[in-house]
Amino acid sequence: MENVIEVANLSRRFKTFKSQHGEGVFLASLRRKYFYKKAVSGVSFSIKQGELIALLGENGSGKSTLIKIMTGILHGDSGTARVLGMDPWRYREELDLQIGVVFGKQSNLFWNLPAIDTFEFIKKLYGIPQREYEERMSYYVDTLGLEEVYKRPVRTMSLGERMKCNFVSAVLHNPKVVFLDEPTIGVDLPSGIELRRALLAMRSRYNTTVLLATHVVDDIEALGERVLMMDKGRLLFDGPQHELRKIFGNKKQIEVYFKNGNAPGIDRSWRVLERRDGYLKLEVEPRHLKGRMVTALLQDEAVIDYNVSSPDLSYVLERVYLVDKRRRRRGRGVHA
Repeated sequence: MENVIEVANLSRRFKTFKSQHGEGVFLASLRRKYFYKKAVSGVSFSIKQGELIALLGENGSGKSTLIKIMTGILHGDSGTARVLGMDPWRYREELDLQIGVVFGKQSNLFWNLPAIDTFEFIKKLYGIPQREYEERMSYYVDTLGLEEVYKRPVRTMSLGERMKCNFVSAVLHNPKVVFLDEPTIGVDLPSGIELRRALLAMRSRYNTTVLLATHVVDDIEALGERVLMMDKGRLLFDGPQHELRKIFGNKKQIEVYFKNGNAPGIDRSWRVLERRDGYLKLEVEPRHLKGRMVTALLQDEAVIDYNVSSPDLSYVLERVYLVDKRRRRRGRGVHA
C-alpha cells in the first residue's frame, strides 16, 4: 500500500514579539523585541492510503500549522512535505482538486443561503457529473440525517447542523485525502456521533485517507486507530492507540464504594486518585490485583461495591504530557 502523505524533518517558525507592561510601555512598543517561535520542529511521519489518523496535541502544539502546510496554505522553512506525491505549496491548485479540508472554526458555506446552494456550487466548481452528485448527496444526507436541514438558510442552523453540512461540502467531490481540524468542537452529542459515523462510512466506501486533529476524547477512541501526538511543535508519539495505552496506561484503577465513615484500610504504596465520603479511586500495579492486600481491601466489611478497570484515554493522554514535561527538563523526549 503506497504512502499518500510523506513528511520528513519538517520545521516551521513564526516571527513574534513579547507584550510589555508598566511604565514606558508606549515608547517600548515603538521598538518591539522580536523573536522566533517554532511551531513545527523536525517532524517526520508517513500515512498510507485508507488510513484514519488522529492528530493530538494541546493548544499551541503545532497541529493546525502542520495541517496548513500539508494543504498548501503555509510552507515549511526546512524539510519536506508531500501529499499525493506533490509539494502542497508549489502545486496547491492541483492538490485542491484531490483533497478536502474542514477547519472547525471556519465555514465553507454561504451564510445567508441554504446549504444546497453551496453543494450545487461545488458540483460545478469540481465538475462532478450529475449522476455522481445525486448519488453522493443522497448518501451523505441519509448518513448525517440532513433531510430537514440542508435546504434551510445556513444562518438558521444549529452549530451541529452547520458542521455536518460543512463536512459534506468538503467531501462532496470525493477527495482522496481529507484533513479535519477540530470538526466536532462545540457540537452537540448526537451531531458528533453522526459525524464520526459518516467519517467511518466514507473511509469504508471510498478508501479515503483521513487526518483528524482533535481534542475530543470520544473522537480519538472511536476513530483513532493510529495516533500522532504533538507538543511544542515536536512529534511525541506515532503508533497504534492500543500501544499508547499500553505504554502510558499500564496501571489498573480500583473504584471502591463503602459505608460513610467506615473507609477501608489501603496500602501506602497505592496512589489515591480521588477520595470523598463513601468513595475511593485508587491506582495500582496490575500484578497486585490478585495479591493479598487488594483481596483484603475488596473483602473489607465496609465495602459495598467495587469496580476494577483500565485507565480511560483522557488519563492516558494526561500521563503522556506529564512524562514529556519531566523528560524535557532532563533534556530528553518521549519515545516516538
